[in-house]
Amino acid sequence: MKINLLIADDEELIRKGLIARLSYLGFEFGEILEAETGTEALEAVRLHDISIAVTDIRMPDMDGLAFIREAKKLSPHLRFMVLSGYAEFEYAKTALNLGASAYLLKPLSNNDLKEEMEKLITHVEQDTRIRRDMTSRKSWRKRHCIHTGKGGQCPLHEPRADNSGK
Repeated sequence: MKINLLIADDEELIRKGLIARLSYLGFEFGEILEAETGTEALEAVRLHDISIAVTDIRMPDMDGLAFIREAKKLSPHLRFMVLSGYAEFEYAKTALNLGASAYLLKPLSNNDLKEEMEKLITHVEQDTRIRRDMTSRKSWRKRHCIHTGKGGQCPLHEPRADNSGK
């Protein structure tokens, strides 16, 4: 499964360092995009199929919290990891309330980064399987259910394959 990653931080050294550390820790992504500002990050979400966004809390023109708020509108299934040099409880609380899965303090430890990225990837994979299953069920219902003007008829369960060998 191809997972695309976006790293939004106004410091290029942080972005490049994070990419190098993720590679060192054994993570592989389909595509890694970088954004220097919240506006650039939002544009990347508009234009690309991104699964995970790692964002700094403080960036020029749009902070990480505003970015999460707006990006969720564009891509409701996007997962977020927030990086911050600020250990203020309100930042963390707001980020988590907006849907961030992790709030990590800089400087990052390799263990924390690896643990949280593994959790995010697991969540993305689970979300993808659920969406794929829901899509196939909807497709099955369209092909097999008889719709009349009122209510329609459809079996409660999909038929099981006949394994009796007949």
